[in-house]
Amino acid sequence: MGRRVQDETDEFDTAPAAGPGRAWLISASVVIIAFGFASSVMWETAGLMLAGGSLPPPAVAFAVYAACGPLAALLALVTGWLRFNGGKRGSALKWMIAIPVVWLIGLLGWLAALQAFCGGALVCAA
Repeated sequence: MGRRVQDETDEFDTAPAAGPGRAWLISASVVIIAFGFASSVMWETAGLMLAGGSLPPPAVAFAVYAACGPLAALLALVTGWLRFNGGKRGSALKWMIAIPVVWLIGLLGWLAALQAFCGGALVCAA
């Protein structure tokens, strides 16, 4: 008499997955793809720098790093979707946003350091 009858639907109800839904990841993917295309303009600049001939190693490193924006975008897309499909929905969007942001902060930091220490030139004169 004191037994409580459990509703049959309770057995099959699962909690919603933690983290953003597919719509958020699709929206972020569109933004990341646009970022990849926008950052590809650095390819021409890097190509012109490298085609110029003998550059010091810091300038070559800057040219290569600046051209890696589309690679950062691709890495962000792949990582985000793999984590999402792997069930780690909570971190999928974070990784998708963090990878291009870290690349962009690195590029802006490099440019700020050149401006502060070298007067904006790619190579500091001794």
